[in-house]
Amino acid sequence: MPSLKDVYVNCDVLENIPKPNRDNWLKEIDLLRLMLPKNARVLQVGSMDGARAIRLLEVRPDLKITGLEIEASLVELAKQKIAIAGLCVNFIHGDITNPPALPHFDYVICLNNTLGYIPEQDKSIAKMKELGKVIIISVYGEEFDNGLAQEYFKSINLKINCIKNDSFIMEDFTAIKRYSKKEVESWGGKIIKTPVGYFSIIPN
Repeated sequence: MPSLKDVYVNCDVLENIPKPNRDNWLKEIDLLRLMLPKNARVLQVGSMDGARAIRLLEVRPDLKITGLEIEASLVELAKQKIAIAGLCVNFIHGDITNPPALPHFDYVICLNNTLGYIPEQDKSIAKMKELGKVIIISVYGEEFDNGLAQEYFKSINLKINCIKNDSFIMEDFTAIKRYSKKEVESWGGKIIKTPVGYFSIIPN
């Protein structure tokens, strides 16, 4: 069984994942670069090893970023990486479905289908809305078809046991969800199409 740390770190190794997923990862960063206001206070849900926070700060050094991550080992790795990069992010160990005491943020961002890895998705969205003025959630959609899913999950060392509608049931791991446009529309935000899914901007 792959460790959670190894799986999640692999998601950010851009040279190893399929081109559509790499393009999606970079598109999300570019959208945030363009839309986040100057000096915005940002909470990233699922900050993992800090790779996305580092990339975002490289293009938007004015942002004040806090990372919330459920895996303690990834929090420590992110702290090491951000120190090496000479940047400043406050990485916190915690679960978005039952978060620690946090301030209110201008934006709460949940990127790269992170929501699809969380079993309690409705509760996660509700908690994000409690924590931020604007919520941004990016997820995989119909463009993340079964063939691309097989290729992508193999690249991050996961193996699909079976596919049930929009749920990928993994061997020795959790189920991972992709989303229909109708489901993303139900969140009530503005939707931007991305290479493999949807980028939803939800005012609170």
